Amino acid sequence: MIQISERPGAHASPEEPAPPDRLRRALEWVAAAARRLPLSADDLVSVMVFAGLALVVTAGLWGTSATEANPRDHALFVFFFEHAAHAVTDLNNPFFTPLMGAPDGVNLMANTAFLGVTVPLVPATLIAGPAFAYGLAMMISLAGTATAWYVFVRRHLSPNRGIAFAAGALAGFSPGLVGHVNGHPNLAAQFMLPLIISAVIRLRTAANPVRSGVLLGLMIVYQFFINEELLFFTAIACLVMVAVFAVSQPQQALDDAVRFATGLGVAVGVAGVLLAYPLWFQFSGPQHYTGPFVWAPNWYLDVVAYPSYGNNSIAGWFGSGSRFNNDPDETNAYLGLPLMLLCVATAILLWRVLAVRVAAVVGLAFMIFSFGDKIRLQGADTGIEGPYKTLREFPIFDSVITSRLGLAVAPAAAVLVACAAHHVLGARPSSALAGRRRTVVWAVLAAVLVPLTPTTIKTVPPMPVPQFYSDGAWRRYVDDGSIVPVPPNLASEPTVRALVAADLGPRFIDGYYIGPTSPDWPIARFGPYPRPTVTLLQQVQETGQVPEITPEVRATALEDLRYWEADALVLVPGPNAEPLRLTVNALVGEPGVAADGVWVWDVRDLVS
Repeated sequence: MIQISERPGAHASPEEPAPPDRLRRALEWVAAAARRLPLSADDLVSVMVFAGLALVVTAGLWGTSATEANPRDHALFVFFFEHAAHAVTDLNNPFFTPLMGAPDGVNLMANTAFLGVTVPLVPATLIAGPAFAYGLAMMISLAGTATAWYVFVRRHLSPNRGIAFAAGALAGFSPGLVGHVNGHPNLAAQFMLPLIISAVIRLRTAANPVRSGVLLGLMIVYQFFINEELLFFTAIACLVMVAVFAVSQPQQALDDAVRFATGLGVAVGVAGVLLAYPLWFQFSGPQHYTGPFVWAPNWYLDVVAYPSYGNNSIAGWFGSGSRFNNDPDETNAYLGLPLMLLCVATAILLWRVLAVRVAAVVGLAFMIFSFGDKIRLQGADTGIEGPYKTLREFPIFDSVITSRLGLAVAPAAAVLVACAAHHVLGARPSSALAGRRRTVVWAVLAAVLVPLTPTTIKTVPPMPVPQFYSDGAWRRYVDDGSIVPVPPNLASEPTVRALVAADLGPRFIDGYYIGPTSPDWPIARFGPYPRPTVTLLQQVQETGQVPEITPEVRATALEDLRYWEADALVLVPGPNAEPLRLTVNALVGEPGVAADGVWVWDVRDLVS
């Protein structure tokens, strides 16, 4: 306790504590809260190093730049930050937006809206803009994930700060997490996962399982609003962890069963109550969709992806990157041969250690699952079916991007590294031998981890947005109807960037999102259903040929414009712009107007 002399003020009443007494109590409360924090002053050095490394990785993202590897997803998440700011300041529905996919809108609960991070960072978005908030979120995500694993290792595996730092750096800056900074910040933000796993572990020894269950339930709810896919992976990992513990120590598991089940039941109950409406909105609300994702099996990992190095690491930068790492934002493996050998050796030599068994089984299971429906070796089909082919028959599993299951392997490897280092450094030999052991351990860790040091994310200038949107000229042509881009795009980065530039003002019939294929067919697809006019305009852009516009074609176009509640069609100059302009002239019966870098057709009178 912080001791402060009690010197009541001369005019203090006996019922009310004097100001110095209130100050003493406040300082005591702060001191007590600080002692409950899992980080000491010495630990803050590691946190600062993590933050510095995260700043290096995200250095190019703090302005208006887009990620070079995945500018389209980057644009979408910049929109999510802007959407969250408007939802908070204007009290809009954060789970839905009418601004894309008009007239139906988009179910954002079903589109990874990242609300768990975008909402807390609303002040940063309002002050510095959504692109800056994106960079800030990525720095927090990387440093926060590394710190959370650092805390996990110190709490459950080893009190050695150096070991915890090495394991935290591996788990928090793995090639997979760094790769997803390119355009999938919801997958890079993994700081809640080790905290959830730690809470599950402590359920069986909790003095108050109800209170522990409530805390775990709140963690689950928060992670749900960051990314459901990672929450699903974590649930599978925890299930495997509990199964390994029960098989390894059946009597202990039986003794702790009631306490564990009570805490877990409370957690599920709390999460179920708080997530009831968001889950209903996602799976039954407006513009919901169902699986399977037909594109999900197209992402898988080759066996050689794990012992290889990714192109976003120091080893890859020096030319050792794998030829299979051709998708920079999906580097879900690429841990390097030295680390994989160390993990295998640790699993074999320290199998008797419970944490090693759990990490080895979890890592191996997720590695095998990440191979997908077929096992491939150096790009060749081995003819061996992967076990995930069976899992894909079940709901939720049928919509998992299979290669992302590999994200769980890096934390499992970090646990194995921590266990191996703690086993060697935890012995108490003579001082000379201890010094040699320390030297060997840190040399091995350096050889394993230094090649995985991440490089700075590559950025490019974002796609330019016409002044028609950024200067507000669109307001002269749009009342409360929608804008029809020419041609509409089923996965449109230009629309998303135009929305942000226009301060989320207009509505567009296209955008970048997942929705139902049609009102009668809820299977997932990217973008809106391609009505006849969409198909026609896309064919003109592809072929450069102006089609014959018959009265029937014109009537169909008018029907589509009315369905979309269109106020204006807008053509941004680009490939085959002239054939597109002539086609729209024929469809609406009048020439377009050049305005602020675009061609625009005001169709409000036509569709009224």
